[in-house]
Amino acid sequence: MAQPLPVFDLDDTVESIKNAGCVLLAGPELLRYRGQPVHRYLREQLLELAKPGDIELYYEQESLFLFSGTSARIRVKKKAKEWLRNLWADPEFQEENRETLRLLAQLPVHLVISTTPDKFLSASLAAYHIPHQTGFFVGGNKEVRKVAAPAMHKPLVYNLCGSVDDHESIILDYEDLYKYMKSVLDAGRLPKGLTDALCDADKFIFLGFELEKWHTQMLIQLLTEILENREKFASKPNYATADFKRFFEGHFKMAPLDWAEQDDFLRDLLAAFQSEHPQLVRRTDREYDSRLAFVRQYVEENDFINALHELEAAADSTDDKNAVSLLKSRCHEFAERQDGMHPDTRNAERNKLSADILALATDILRGL
Repeated sequence: MAQPLPVFDLDDTVESIKNAGCVLLAGPELLRYRGQPVHRYLREQLLELAKPGDIELYYEQESLFLFSGTSARIRVKKKAKEWLRNLWADPEFQEENRETLRLLAQLPVHLVISTTPDKFLSASLAAYHIPHQTGFFVGGNKEVRKVAAPAMHKPLVYNLCGSVDDHESIILDYEDLYKYMKSVLDAGRLPKGLTDALCDADKFIFLGFELEKWHTQMLIQLLTEILENREKFASKPNYATADFKRFFEGHFKMAPLDWAEQDDFLRDLLAAFQSEHPQLVRRTDREYDSRLAFVRQYVEENDFINALHELEAAADSTDDKNAVSLLKSRCHEFAERQDGMHPDTRNAERNKLSADILALATDILRGL
């Protein structure tokens, strides 16, 4: 007899979130720009932004390119990174996704897995001054960065399919996809803090996924080895045919959520959680500072170089550019000396650099 699909229960999900048992997975259809999913719009932009001849073909059905060579692939990836970084500062993007990002920020889910390379979900937490940690998987032979066990008071936003912090990790063609799948399937490649949290979870909610894409199904199959016998739900599943619906639900045992819109689902889930545990809902009444979000995020990760890259791009006046250059010099000097420093001295200097970078960021970005 076939195993029945799980039945979604709001009250049960509330308790699962409270007990660090619920994981949200964010797909490429979650956030939108000018009425389209962000990453579909990105690919249309790359067709225009790419150097003539770099892109030979675009396979829209699978959202994958065919590049003319390795150099072309690298150039287009850098364009993708730049476009995604710039999009965060676009008022139109912010307005179109404000409610979705606010709802996700307020829900105290301990682990959010993003399958896109952008950092919008973690940048939103930073903009609301919500402590959190980030991580990303890059594949290949690169070292997998460790992450601490996620918790409600310090959630983890993990980019499972690359990150704009490493343009080489952005998946744009079949070669990228093959190398990624090969790497992520290697036993023990994902960080222990992440896999432990996945194994301890009892409920998985997929938001913004195109379930009919074969590489989406491969990713779900990969996770299914961990998620077997756990409750899985998908928001707004778009089944191409009745046969595909029967196949997908029968194989993956993933039930559709009843809500027609993702924001309506998130709104009802947040209201149910707030009714039971109002003291645990994350605050979003602080000043929302999207311009400072990336800088604050990098500073929290002790990634001073990327923080200063953001400021360098925003600095217009000679004084601001000189101030950024001085801080870059201090950061390089600190990086060279930190291994030989006493821990107390090292922490004090790191904290001073953090404070100075954030102060300069406030001066530069608030003045734009």
